[in-house]
Amino acid sequence: MNFDKIVKQVKKLYGVDVTVKEDERSVFLAGRCDNWADVVAIGKMFVTEGKHVVNDIVLNGYVEQPERLPQLRDNALDGTQWDVVVIGGGISGCAVARELMRYDLKVLLVEKHSDVARGASGANDGMVHAGIDLKHQCLKLKYGVAGNAIYGDVCKELGVEFRRSGQYVIFDSRLIRFFAKGTVKRASKHGIPGVRILNKKEIAQAEPSVKDFAVGALYAPSTGYVSPYQLTIAYAENAVQNGAVVSLDTAVSQMDVADGKVARIYTNRGSFTARCVVNCAGVFADKIAAMAQDRYFSIHPRRGTDLILDLNAAGVPVQTISMGPSLKSVNKFGKGSTKGGGVIRTVDGNYLLGPDAVEIPDREDTSTSMESMNNVFGKHSGVCPTLKRSDVIAYFSGVRAPTYEEDFIIERSSKVANLVHVAGIQSPGITAAPAFSKDVAATVVEYLRSAGAEVRPNDNFDPIRPRPVKASVLSDEERDRLIKSDPDYGTIICRCEQISLGEIKRALRNPLGVMTVDGVKRRVRAGMGRCQGGFCMPLITKIIAEESGRDITQVTKDDEGSNIAVGKIKEVQA
Repeated sequence: MNFDKIVKQVKKLYGVDVTVKEDERSVFLAGRCDNWADVVAIGKMFVTEGKHVVNDIVLNGYVEQPERLPQLRDNALDGTQWDVVVIGGGISGCAVARELMRYDLKVLLVEKHSDVARGASGANDGMVHAGIDLKHQCLKLKYGVAGNAIYGDVCKELGVEFRRSGQYVIFDSRLIRFFAKGTVKRASKHGIPGVRILNKKEIAQAEPSVKDFAVGALYAPSTGYVSPYQLTIAYAENAVQNGAVVSLDTAVSQMDVADGKVARIYTNRGSFTARCVVNCAGVFADKIAAMAQDRYFSIHPRRGTDLILDLNAAGVPVQTISMGPSLKSVNKFGKGSTKGGGVIRTVDGNYLLGPDAVEIPDREDTSTSMESMNNVFGKHSGVCPTLKRSDVIAYFSGVRAPTYEEDFIIERSSKVANLVHVAGIQSPGITAAPAFSKDVAATVVEYLRSAGAEVRPNDNFDPIRPRPVKASVLSDEERDRLIKSDPDYGTIICRCEQISLGEIKRALRNPLGVMTVDGVKRRVRAGMGRCQGGFCMPLITKIIAEESGRDITQVTKDDEGSNIAVGKIKEVQA
C-alpha cells in the first residue's frame, strides 16, 4: 500500500498531518485531529491486508475518561497460581472459560464488574445472525456460520431458551429485489442454509404488516434469537459448576513480562501467576495487550442504542424483520459498521428496535440520546408503520469493540508466548462465541502442552446446566405442583413479568454469588416490565437483604456504590 499517497489524501480531506510507521504486524498512526469521526475514518483508510492498525491520532481538546474500576481492595487472589487466567466476563471470556473446563485445568476468570455480561454482551439485541451480510472470507464469517449451526445444541446444554425464527429483509423496490440474488448465491457459497427470495405474495402471507409496501423479501431461515446476558451467565455458571473460579469486582491493573511471557498479573485483589493468559477484555482488549507489551491493534468504541417495546404493544410484526437497502445504499450492503438492526423479537415475547452505530471516544459511554432514539424509531418504524412511540417502555446503549479491520482477532500472540488474544469481538460475536471458544480452548491446551504441561481431559466435565424454572409459562397443573413443593412460587413479586418469590430466591443462590437487584433482573427479568421495577424493586431489595443477611442499606442495584437505600426515614436529617 502506498502510504505516502494516503497521507496526502488525509491532508486534503481532513486537514490532518499524519505520520505513519509500520512493522511486520501493524501500521502505526500519529497526529492530531479536531473530530472523532474523522479520527476513525482516517484509521480505516490505512487498513491493508495482513496488517492491523494502531491509531494514536489524538483528538484535540478531549480528555480520556478514567476507566471505571472497583473500589474493593483485598488479597483474596494474592499469591495464587493458575493454569489459565481469562480476563473479561463477557460472552467471549465466559464461553472460553467453560470450554477450558473440558480439560483438567485450574482456571480463573476475572471481571471488573459485580456480574458477568456487563459490557456489550449484556446490551445488544440478541440476534443470532445467519451471516448473509458478510461478503468475504473472514473470522466473522467462519465462526458466525459455525456458531449458528451449533447454537441449538449449546443452548439446550446450558438451559437457555433459543428460537430459530428466521429473518425477513424487506424490499420496497423490484430493483433491490433483483440485486438480492447475489446475496442468495453468496450465502450458498458460504454454507448458509435455505436463504431465498420471497415474492410479494409470499412475504405478505408470512408478515401481514408489510403487505402494503413490500415487493418481496430476503429470507434467512437460520437466523434466531437468544437472551445474550442469560447465555453469558449460563456459560459462566457452567464453568463454575465444572471447577472454574470467577472473581468479580476484579480489575487487572498491571502485568510483569519476562523472557517473552506474562510472568505476573496485578489486580485490586492481589497479584498472581498464570501459565497462559487469555485476553477477552472487550473494549479494553488493546489496553490489556499494551499491559502485556503486545499492543498491535486498536479498538475504536462504537455505541449502539436499542429501544424496548411493551410486551403488549399493538401492531408489532409476527416475524423478525428489517428494511433492506435503498437504491442509494445498495453498493454498501454488507459493508457498513452495523448489521442494520430491525424489529427484533426476543425470547421473552416482546420486541426491540435497533441498534444504530455511533463512533465515540469514551469506551464506557453507554448514555442514550434523543437523537439516537429518534433515529432508531424513525428507521425501524418504517418497516412497521403501526408502531407507536408510546409502545417504547425502555431503552439502552451498549458499546461494541471493533478493530479498524472490522474483524475478530483470535490468535496466540507472536511476541508473548503465553498470551492469547480474543479481541475485536463485535456483532456477530454472540453468534460466533460457541464456535470460536472451542478453538481458543484448543489453542490454549496446545500451548500448555508445548510448554511441557501435562493436560488431560476432565472426565468429570458436565456440560448440562439445568434450565431455571419459569413459572409464568407453566400450565395450571404444573404450577400447582410447583407451589405445593415450594409455596414461594405462589407469591408473585414482579407483576409485569409474573415473577415469583421462588424464582427470585433461586436466582440469588446462583453459582457466581451475585446478589444485586440488576443481577436478579438479568436472571429472571424481574423489573423488566412496563413499570421497569417501580413496584417490585423495593420488594426485591428486601429479599436480597434477607437472603444475604445484610442490612438493606448495603444492597446495591449493580456495582458497588449503587446502593438502593441510604438509611431509615427517621434517621435521615435535612
